[in-house]
Amino acid sequence: MSSSEDDDRVKYVRYEKDKGYLELNKTFPEEKYLWNEDFAPTPVKMRKWGSWTFFGIWFGMAIEVESWALVSVGYSFGLNWFYSLMAVVLGNVIVLVPMIIQSHGGARYGVPETPLTRSRWGIYGNWIPSLIRGIIGAGWWGIDTWIIAECVGAIYLISSNQLTTLYTAASTAASPWTIASVVPTLFWATFLFTIAIRLIILYYSPPKTGQRTLQIISWTVPFIGFVGFGILFFSMMSITNWQWTAIVNIPTTVTGSAFWYAFIGLINANVAFWATMAISMPDFTRYAKSQFSQTIGQLPLPLLMGGIGALALVTTGASLVHFGVPIWDPVLLSALVISSQPLAYLTIILLLLGVIVVNIFADTIGPGYDFSNIYPKKISWFMGVVIVVIIAAILQAWSYYASAQTYVENWLLTYGAILGGVEGIITFDYAIIRRFKFEIYDLFYHKGRFRYFHGINPAAVIAFAISMILVFPPSTYLPANWLPSSLPTGNGYSLLFPYQDWVFQNAWISAILIAGFIYLLLMASWVIPKYQPDLKGNLLKGYIADDTETIFGTIRSGSSQDATTPSTNSTPGVNASSVPDKKETQQPRST
Repeated sequence: MSSSEDDDRVKYVRYEKDKGYLELNKTFPEEKYLWNEDFAPTPVKMRKWGSWTFFGIWFGMAIEVESWALVSVGYSFGLNWFYSLMAVVLGNVIVLVPMIIQSHGGARYGVPETPLTRSRWGIYGNWIPSLIRGIIGAGWWGIDTWIIAECVGAIYLISSNQLTTLYTAASTAASPWTIASVVPTLFWATFLFTIAIRLIILYYSPPKTGQRTLQIISWTVPFIGFVGFGILFFSMMSITNWQWTAIVNIPTTVTGSAFWYAFIGLINANVAFWATMAISMPDFTRYAKSQFSQTIGQLPLPLLMGGIGALALVTTGASLVHFGVPIWDPVLLSALVISSQPLAYLTIILLLLGVIVVNIFADTIGPGYDFSNIYPKKISWFMGVVIVVIIAAILQAWSYYASAQTYVENWLLTYGAILGGVEGIITFDYAIIRRFKFEIYDLFYHKGRFRYFHGINPAAVIAFAISMILVFPPSTYLPANWLPSSLPTGNGYSLLFPYQDWVFQNAWISAILIAGFIYLLLMASWVIPKYQPDLKGNLLKGYIADDTETIFGTIRSGSSQDATTPSTNSTPGVNASSVPDKKETQQPRST
């Protein structure tokens, strides 16, 4: 690496020690595959989101239809209310750890997830996690749209006095597909119309504006939407005469290894539920006022999910007592049990608003960045959003939402394992290898430290591939006639090794640990010495380059830089950009 590049890294970066973040005062218009306005680090003046905004975002995403449904399916897997609720709380405590680590990077460097991930996967290698996250987000986008259309269909059935028809359909199969089967024409017309409306909203709230529209939504809609679940709870409990004892006494119907298999699966389903956000949070924390604000705003997540979980379990338990089967879809249940038409309308509209919030924040913003990352010069963030919609239509992931079994096993656990492999690399690199410090300049420079091997970090690709082979049983990706009869079997899978079915049921947790540890070994023994020789250190203390230490004002003992010389960045808000560089002719961007 040339000395002029080392100088540029320091010259164009400003470290705000009191707030814990950096600002890059340079543009890279010549880097057509790495740069556009949407990926540009957020200027200090636009980092205004406080703890209340982040709490509002999580309140809105937690208090919504899919969260309610996920918690309620515990009954369908033979677990009682206690174990179902424990799975929710444990899953959300676990996923909060990588989420806060990843969020730290967004707040510190002011960049969304896609350029942030270049430091781990390489400047072009990050297309792999971007496409994975984008496709999964598109799948959720389709499920969200299905629920929105379901809400409109429910309102129509109530207003047209067709609840008897709905009761008949629900008695045969009570699921999120019930309403669509009764009013298919209206359902699909609504499906298409709501796509157009959301695209208009997103078009007028691009990242370069600080996404003020979305910030306002996060302050208002989530707290209003919570009222809808309260009405549903009160209505269902009133029908059952508030029979708490009958609900609490619903037994666990699985025992022994079957119990642990179901419980572990439900924990991982809850982890997977927010695994996309564990990657995507830098898309929001890039606007954070400080590390403190984004961290405090996110810490209540397990409590929020536990609260909606308790409400959902009691209400769904009451539906099991009353109807004989657990109706875990709150939209269908609202249409069936709320006798007052005005209250039914209000409840379903509030549920609809909650789905729109999670659709925008969880399943649109991040995936939009992912597809824009493929060719930033030509694909804007909004064009990335349009690609999300197209892929959502192709995937038709709403088919997995039809039953509790397919929702958990075929959707959540499957993509949870894939994202676990991605997050193992992202989390272990940032927290253990980098110790939260790296070169923001190189995220946008094709000849920088994150070029690795032709732009791809081989350690990331190899660790991810090995983790997927070890986690996924061969029968999940190979035709049955390709599988040798000698392979061990378990829980309906042909296995690569004994008990691999349990490794897969522990999907996200298995993948993040396997990928993370393999990645650490490959980075320390091979990739850093070969492709990043400027980095010094070890796995116990982390790795850092001298110019990065200069930026952060922490000169390491034994560094090649004279540790007795005061760093130009040792004072908050001051850095080497105040030192003239006669060789540099390009002026930094004004902020």
